[in-house]
Amino acid sequence: MGLLLVILFVIAPIVEIYVLLTAGSAFGVLPVVAACVGTAILGGALIRIQGLAALNSARRELNEGSPPVGSAVDGALLVVAAPFLMTPGFVTDAVGFALLIPPVRRWLGAQALAAIKRRIARGEAHITIIDR
Repeated sequence: MGLLLVILFVIAPIVEIYVLLTAGSAFGVLPVVAACVGTAILGGALIRIQGLAALNSARRELNEGSPPVGSAVDGALLVVAAPFLMTPGFVTDAVGFALLIPPVRRWLGAQALAAIKRRIARGEAHITIIDR
């Protein structure tokens, strides 16, 4: 967990700054700023569209009597994608846009659910349901 935090808060910003400075020197400041703003606007619109689709899918699954696990995971990964797309920079945008690709989201969601199931099976995690 410590290594992940170092990567997230130390290495990633350094890489992002390097890429932005390199792009700025290659293309100019205004095109790079415009690209960052444009990707944030485009990403926000795509998240809204896909988020509403995930919400509608969850409603449909609930109406059919099945738990909306896939839709919930889909929605959670869209929530993760949002800050990546809103953060200025090309590396974070690449991660955010990758999370907007449904097959990538499905694969990551399946990996996350499998990891949770393994932790539950090993007794490392417990699920408590509170019925009110």
